[in-house]
Amino acid sequence: MTGRLCSLIIAALTATSAAAAPTGRLAYLKGGAAWVESTPGQAARQVPESRGAVLLALSPTDGALAFLTGPQGTNIHAEKVPPLRPWLSRPPYTKSVLLNSLVPGPTFTTVRARWMTWDGHALIVGTDGENAGWNLVKRKTFLPSQSALYQSTSRNGEVTATLGSVQSPDDVGVLLYGPGGRPGTEVFTRRLPENLLGTLKTAPQPAIRRFLADIDPRAQADDVSWTVTSPRVTRDGRQVYFASNAGYGVGSAGTTTSAIFAVDVREVRLRVLGWMGTFEGSVLDVVPSPDGGKLLILLARHDSNAHVNTYAYVADLGRKTMRELIVGSAPKGTLTVLNSSCWLADSRHVALSVAYPRPEALTRVNDFTPPPGAHALVVKESASGRAVSRVAGATGVACGPQ
Repeated sequence: MTGRLCSLIIAALTATSAAAAPTGRLAYLKGGAAWVESTPGQAARQVPESRGAVLLALSPTDGALAFLTGPQGTNIHAEKVPPLRPWLSRPPYTKSVLLNSLVPGPTFTTVRARWMTWDGHALIVGTDGENAGWNLVKRKTFLPSQSALYQSTSRNGEVTATLGSVQSPDDVGVLLYGPGGRPGTEVFTRRLPENLLGTLKTAPQPAIRRFLADIDPRAQADDVSWTVTSPRVTRDGRQVYFASNAGYGVGSAGTTTSAIFAVDVREVRLRVLGWMGTFEGSVLDVVPSPDGGKLLILLARHDSNAHVNTYAYVADLGRKTMRELIVGSAPKGTLTVLNSSCWLADSRHVALSVAYPRPEALTRVNDFTPPPGAHALVVKESASGRAVSRVAGATGVACGPQ
């Protein structure tokens, strides 16, 4: 009986350990090329034709990898970006093809891109001039709006949220397209902040009350006093999440105080997630997990010109708990610099490319940015913060389906 009981316990522990293992494809840049892992911690495959890759993205639908390559030493943040070539590699990533061979037309054989998005249907890259797009379903190129970087869409394409207003994408606000929001509904704007202020007034939490009391109406009237993160639509299209300071005022290096907001898409109803309190610094992004049950909140906090840390919080929306993932792991006397991050497909793990430089190592000579080799890609459990996988020198991390 004792032996059988021990066997059952071992089997149960083994099953629990296996269930906790991260799942989902992972892509990243390392050593001047693109790499893909079918599961974090497994053997990585270097993607063909990816030498010189500087940007990449994984399709959330089928795992197809889109990437851009350029000359050795290309810096997409430099004053001028050289022409980059767009490629596509589908699982199992044994070959790569130029995108213009899949989408005919001489228009975008090269692009001077600084960013890219790829949802499995349309690939969009941002340039200093007009943006460029390829529709892989219709096999056509197109010219996306300049706001393409600041919007997101549900998996079925029926719900889109973007920064701006009906009048202009340059306005401060959030615009929703979808059920309950057609042809386009302003969730709020700087000129019409009543929705935002109304939801703050109904929140019972002390932190939100203090936040509301400290908002200066005179500063709120000025658009430079507003910050709003790109609204993120959950994959099922039911919710939209973003952070805003409600015109609280912006200080040095974007320092302000913000709250996290949610929008019920079908009812176009706005609410504040007051149980999280407020965030001091500059909220960079609020990213829902694939299952919509958690949020990854990225925040930069500027203590001085020589001391800026990036924080990564995971908020469990069901349990109403929060955990900080990277600053607590920083060696003493170092800063936390986040290069990129994403949710794994299992919604239980987060991939983060992080560097821990000393303040004196970041100077104007290196644009106050650590070299790619100083970063490490770490996969962490969102619930415990435990690291389960690590890849030295990896940046540009992207997550795909299981």
